[in-house]
Amino acid sequence: MTGLIYSITVVSLNLLILFFVMHYNKSKALSMEMMVLVMASSMTFGFVYGFLFGIVLEHNLLLSTLVSCGVAAITGVLMGVFSDGVAQIEATFTGIMSAMMGAMLVVMLPLKEGLFILLIGLLLLTGTTFFIATALIKKNNPHLTSRRELLLLGIACATMMIIFFTYPSGQEPVHEELDNHHEHASNI
Repeated sequence: MTGLIYSITVVSLNLLILFFVMHYNKSKALSMEMMVLVMASSMTFGFVYGFLFGIVLEHNLLLSTLVSCGVAAITGVLMGVFSDGVAQIEATFTGIMSAMMGAMLVVMLPLKEGLFILLIGLLLLTGTTFFIATALIKKNNPHLTSRRELLLLGIACATMMIIFFTYPSGQEPVHEELDNHHEHASNI
């Protein structure tokens, strides 16, 4: 349960940071640049949703795929608001596709490896969030010095290290029975 709350907190903070930065800089970015940034963020959110719901819904492929695709589609639609309609469609379907792949990947793996993939997904999401925020801030502030850019890079690296080292270790108590079931099934 601790890992679930931790993961949802990291995803929520990344979502808030991206929404704030995209809203603040939406009129100043070019349409094609914004489409690529929206697509990249929607893809990473979709992966994390797939990983997360694949683990939370106890390796139920159908349910985890449907829920993660729905949440990724909503995220894609909301992120596409900051650009044009084509970017909104692109973000929606990119999120759906990556959520499907994330859910399928986690369902095929044992729980311990699924939790590690979720951690890697959270790190990818945080790195993508900081990359997009830096790109938009740099695009709209031509006076941004390399010192401030290095500061943003340092903050991103420190945040990723904090996520990596503070991620709850060990298996979740709820899922120990599921792992025992997998071990029993593999012995048959």
